[in-house]
Amino acid sequence: MIRLLGLYREKECSPGRHQSNDALLLDEVACCLRARSDFSVELSTIEQASARRPTATLVFSMCQGPAALDLLAGWERSGVPIVNSPRAARNTYRDRLPALMAGAGVPFPETALIATRDPRAPHIGNGFWLKRGDVHASVSADVQWVDSLAAFAACCADFMSRGIEIAAVQAHRTGDEVKFYGVAGAFFHWFYAGPSRGYSFDPVALRHLASRAAGGLDVFGGDVIVSPSGELTLIDLNDWPSFAPCRTRAAEAIADHVTGRVHAAWNRGLVSSANQSAV
Repeated sequence: MIRLLGLYREKECSPGRHQSNDALLLDEVACCLRARSDFSVELSTIEQASARRPTATLVFSMCQGPAALDLLAGWERSGVPIVNSPRAARNTYRDRLPALMAGAGVPFPETALIATRDPRAPHIGNGFWLKRGDVHASVSADVQWVDSLAAFAACCADFMSRGIEIAAVQAHRTGDEVKFYGVAGAFFHWFYAGPSRGYSFDPVALRHLASRAAGGLDVFGGDVIVSPSGELTLIDLNDWPSFAPCRTRAAEAIADHVTGRVHAAWNRGLVSSANQSAV
């Protein structure tokens, strides 16, 4: 029996209804994998799993916080395959994302990083978005619209009071907001995030953009703005979204991907002797 370990997202990274949706997805992925008779699947929090190096052949993890990713990076260096790789998950942090998207040729709004403790007010103009500069939004206040100096000061003070040291000042893009979900080239789903004007765009181009943006992520999601002329601009990228509108299909696709990764690791001889003895 091949042993797998799934890790729930940390509560602080999965507030409110997101916690339920995130847990439901991981539970469904585990159910799909258990239906394949050669897998034994354990689900755990990172706190429960942190006391020991896993003996699982592969770990699939929804963790996003820096402490969890540091721990998982250590596991990965010791030879444990992890979906998503903690290195790729950390690349979705907003202090890394703009430069990475530029390198990948993905259209992304002008974004500057500022210190919330001693912020220098940028040009306000017609307004901009102020977002926490590390992990993507955990609560609605992590992304705020700023259209005045007073609003800017209040947002920075709020971030600082919550221990958020870096904020991202991101230019606004006008158009329809589209959300997308993907699994390593095998699954793709998109939908409008709210009311839309129905600006015409190429869905194939959206999928290609999402794939370039994902980079090393196996399970990913994001937000794109469709301009009136149909141009696509990525405004956010995240690892392991909840796939709430398409959870059942996504869970099967994720289970398929995990299965493929397990078989690839086994065939390349990447499974440690400790893992082999546990199987």
